[in-house]
Amino acid sequence: MNEDRLNKLIEDASQLDFGNNEKLPPIHQWNPELSGKIAIRIDEQGFWSHEGSSFTRKSIVNLFSKLIVFEENKYYLISPTEKWEIEVALAPFVVVDVDEVKVNSIDAIRCRTLTEQTFLVDEFHAIWLVMINDTGEKIPFVKVRDNLNAFFNRAAYYKLMQIAIDNQLEVNNELFISSMNKRYSLGVID
Repeated sequence: MNEDRLNKLIEDASQLDFGNNEKLPPIHQWNPELSGKIAIRIDEQGFWSHEGSSFTRKSIVNLFSKLIVFEENKYYLISPTEKWEIEVALAPFVVVDVDEVKVNSIDAIRCRTLTEQTFLVDEFHAIWLVMINDTGEKIPFVKVRDNLNAFFNRAAYYKLMQIAIDNQLEVNNELFISSMNKRYSLGVID
């Protein structure tokens, strides 16, 4: 039964025409009734699975990533006719790479997610720190779109830290990055 739900969702999503890789479908115009829960999970590393089995087709994950909404503290995959609740461990997106770029001669940080969204850290895509466990460990998160966020995987986080160190953006043992003329804290170092 769940396999039928997944196949129907894949079929419906595949028929949506929203152009190039960066363009998003008009999900804010859709208002389907809740169809129920589907056994899709995005784990602590940002990997997608269905009933415990990893998705093997990256194109399906990339497609589904454009259909996520967050409402009333729950995540859903939405199409014009269906709305399925899914489970998300930390955040629906994970930043896997960052690099320094210039935008009109302004320093910026460009992020790329596992599902191939790219964006600049700016006022619409701000970075903040989130405590993820009882030990006080904090990791950076960034807004991707609407009320959907991404966490930085270890490699991307270390790269952010290196950018801060290379640019000597440290005040009172607190590391910062600068992007689009705004500063974002990466935390206090010992």
